[in-house]
Parts: sequence; C-alpha cells; structure tokens
Amino acid sequence: MMPGSVEPSKFILLGIIAVVVIYLLSGFYFVQPSEHSVVTTFGKYSKTVEQPGLKWHTPYPFQSNEIVNVTNERRVQVGFRSFATSNSNSGVQDVEDESLMLTGDENIIDIDFVVLWRISDAANYIFNIRDPEATIKIVAESAMREIIGQTNIQPALTQARGEIQSATRELMQRMLDEYEAGVNVNIVQLQKVDPPQPVIDAFNEVQRARQQKEQLRNQAEAYRNDIIPRARGESEKMRQQAEAYKEEVVNQAKGDAQRFVSVYNAYTKGRDVTAERMYLETLEDVLNNANTIILDGNSGSGTVPYLSLNELRTPSSSRSSPQSTEQTGQ
Repeated sequence: MMPGSVEPSKFILLGIIAVVVIYLLSGFYFVQPSEHSVVTTFGKYSKTVEQPGLKWHTPYPFQSNEIVNVTNERRVQVGFRSFATSNSNSGVQDVEDESLMLTGDENIIDIDFVVLWRISDAANYIFNIRDPEATIKIVAESAMREIIGQTNIQPALTQARGEIQSATRELMQRMLDEYEAGVNVNIVQLQKVDPPQPVIDAFNEVQRARQQKEQLRNQAEAYRNDIIPRARGESEKMRQQAEAYKEEVVNQAKGDAQRFVSVYNAYTKGRDVTAERMYLETLEDVLNNANTIILDGNSGSGTVPYLSLNELRTPSSSRSSPQSTEQTGQ
C-alpha cells in the first residue's frame, strides 16, 4: 500500500453512512398551522399530527405522511359551472341535469347553489371516501332534492329560501357523518331559484294573477273589517235604544196603572168627594186653554157688558184675541 493512500473500504463506509444520514433526514417534514399530517405505517393509519412545526417519521417504505389543509374552505358548485372568459370576466354555464328538481306540489324548479365545506378530520377524509369532491357534490344534490321535494314551489321561490339552505346543510352534515367523511359543511348558499326557462313567462303571469288575487282578498278583508264592526255598533245602538224605550213604556204603564189604582182606592173610600174632585180637575183641564168671555144679558144700558178673562190672565196674548172675541160676541 502506498503511503497516504486511503483504503477503499473506508470510502464504502463513508458512503454508507452518508446514505443512511440522507435516508434518515428524508423522514423530516414541516407542518404548517393550517395543516394536519396523517402518518401511515406500511400503508395503515398510524397517527394524526395536529401540532405545527418540524416533525419526523420513519422514512419510506416503513412510514409515510400526507399533509392536509384543514382550515381552507373548499367550494362545490351544483347546477352550474363558473369559468373565466378571455377578457378576464367570469361566465356561468347551467347544468340542467343537476339544477332541475321536482317540488312538493309537483312543479319543476331550477336551482343553482354552492356548498362551502372544510376538512374536520384528516384521517377520515383520506381513508373513508375515495373522491371527496365528487362525494360531497352527490350528497349536496341528493339532500337538496329531498328538501325541495318536501317544499311547494311558491315558498321555495320566495320566503322559504333560508329554511331550504338550513335544512339542506343539516341533512348533508348528517349524511356525511354517517359516511365518517371527516368533512364539516359550513354553508349551503342558493344562487338561483327560478322556474324552468321555457315556462318562466307563463309562471310570471301566474305570479301576477296570484298577487292580484292577494290584493283583492286584502281589500275585501279591509272592507269586512270596516263594515262588520260598524254594523255591530249600529245593531248594539238600536238594541240599547229599544231597551230604553221598553223600559220607558213599561215604567210609564206601571205608573199609569199605579195612579189608576190610587185613584180607584180613593174613590172607593169617598165616592162623592172623589167624583167631585175628578169633575173639578177635568173642568180645570178643559177650561185652562179655553177662550173664556163673560156677557151680562141683564144689563139695561146701551153698552154690552163684556169681560175677557183671557186678557186678564195673559196680557201678552191680547193682541191675538180680538178676532176670536168678535166671533164670540156675534
């Protein structure tokens, strides 16, 4: 061996050591705060690393890892596809096979919606569903068809949009949990809810007719709410007036009857006195409004003795009495 030469075995040893070091270093990997790492041993699930930082696992082929972003919100489009055009604008293509659905009252409706979801369990997401995007899209379409099948077309087009979104999200989450998909559905957002394009004009006519019907019904309700209380008030007023008149007539009749009984009782106690009193009261009532004049026929003078008792009693009425006085004198 020549002086200063290195034995070949040492080179081999250094090479082996370098390969081993490189091999061991290949087991290092870095996990970001928004990521989880799923570690498998000979292809079987071993553990999930959730803490961020520099991590290490036994290099391949013993162990391997797959990094999954668990905070990124993913998006699935159902019923349409958006695309970018040449002038940097976005376009939309309708997919009728996905968007046309049957409502609870057997009408067809065209629905486009978006599902926003994220990964909640990285291991289940990797091992339990083969094609996550396609699975979530199929589940979303199935859940929406079921909810729409329980909803009439009129509420679906107007006030029930929020209820449809909430019910679809809950149904999707239950289905994905049954699959153990490791997915959390954040939002189901309706983009378009319309009748099918070929019948949209006829549907709008129906909508206008329904709005007119509703307007007329509201007007009729307003008229009824106005006229019925008024009629009830009038009837109550008439009833109260009738009750008052009834009370008045009954009380007057009772008073007259009581007065007659009193007179009759007095008459039975003193017939002559009562008869005379009644005679005098009757004369008083008769003569009270009579035009009374006294003439003395025994007077021998040339003047006619004339005395008007009415003028003596009511001086203010003397202006209207001469004509009646002359008629009496004649």
